Amino acid sequence: MKSALLKHSIDKPLAMVTHGKGIFLYDDQGRDYIDGSSGAMTANIGHGVTEIAAVMKEQAERVAFAFRMQFTNGPAEELAARIANLAPGDLNSVFFVNSGSEASECAIRVALQYWKEQGRPEKVKVLGRKISYHGMTMGALSLSGHTGRRVDYGPLLHPFPVAPPAYAYRFSIDGNNTEAYAAAAAQAFEDAIIEQGVESVAAVIAEPIVGAAGGVLVPPPGYFKRLREICNRLDILLILDEVITGLGRTGAWFAASDEGIVPDIILTGKGTSAGYTPMAAVIIREKIVDAMRAGSGYATLGHTFSANPLSAAVCLAVLDYVERENLLENTRVRGEELRQGLEALSQRYRHMVDVRGRGLLWGFEFVLDRSTKKAPPSQRSASAVFVQECFNEGLIVYPAGIAPLNNAIIVSPPLIITRDEVQELLRRLDKALAKMELAMNAWTETEAEIHLA
Repeated sequence: MKSALLKHSIDKPLAMVTHGKGIFLYDDQGRDYIDGSSGAMTANIGHGVTEIAAVMKEQAERVAFAFRMQFTNGPAEELAARIANLAPGDLNSVFFVNSGSEASECAIRVALQYWKEQGRPEKVKVLGRKISYHGMTMGALSLSGHTGRRVDYGPLLHPFPVAPPAYAYRFSIDGNNTEAYAAAAAQAFEDAIIEQGVESVAAVIAEPIVGAAGGVLVPPPGYFKRLREICNRLDILLILDEVITGLGRTGAWFAASDEGIVPDIILTGKGTSAGYTPMAAVIIREKIVDAMRAGSGYATLGHTFSANPLSAAVCLAVLDYVERENLLENTRVRGEELRQGLEALSQRYRHMVDVRGRGLLWGFEFVLDRSTKKAPPSQRSASAVFVQECFNEGLIVYPAGIAPLNNAIIVSPPLIITRDEVQELLRRLDKALAKMELAMNAWTETEAEIHLA
């Protein structure tokens, strides 16, 4: 029968998932798949955790929904306090939304309201980087330097992504050490701010590790400390988009702590609920809330399902699970094992380059030639081909990057993964890479023939 469910690739058939357990998903043909990307870097505690389902049932039987302007509720109050306590510095207030995209939208409103309350309504721009992704809604996509996802919306979007990325593999100047590149990349961001007009800039937004747009682009050490100093000096808010990295993915509660900075706003999403319910959060520094309190007295933000007790209770149970099972430590240990395995594979397969990451968030990209770093032609998406090869081997990975610049892959299994499961993931990845190597060799030969012609 024809499906009534509209899918991303409209006519492409998809496997029918039936259930999941731990790091595995199962389809209706009895096949198992290692969820090597946690879906979309989301299923942090794995699948089928019965205690989460029990909490969901218990809370639904008590009260599932209460509108935030009529009631507060215990689970939301406790969750906000827990998250604020885990966040660095004085990020002490939390507003809940349903997704990372909504968190980005909310951050725009918070930044603009802050400056209005300060008597500076001319500060209205929120600047992002040219390789970045902050969500699919109009405001969030306006912040995003993801050309593939912006193209269909044309003039409806603001041209906010203006700063060059911190992407050493492709943009570091030969001979630069990491400190020099960190300084140059941060200076490029400052130059972009100045070109836009400092007086009009309300905030800048950046992912501490770029996910979908770049394929796990890790900044050079010191980059974010320099960016924090620039924002302080120019009187601009710093928003850190931790929708992927927040709440455990890097082996710390927040990547901001990895970087040793306190941003003005942090966005969380995927790890907030680990996929068990739609829930995301905007975490806000004291000075911003103080300005709202002293000014209008309102946080003019809105969402029907914000802080709903059902989702809040589920997220509390997820946090409990992460803490009780010591998953931050497991993430650091298993992440090191995954790094070693990926780097070993990169030495064996000549088209697999630049293994990069932190914790259980890793990426690499494909090139036709290591010496030139040339990416495969855009009409042959290496990322998409490799995702299918992995799927055929019972492994789910995530395609990333922006053609024609790069074709990247994200490997980000659930934080519960064991040592033996890491090795099994690498075994399945190895089998897919062997097939991918043959395809890439053929593409390389074709490119050479075209060049000779």
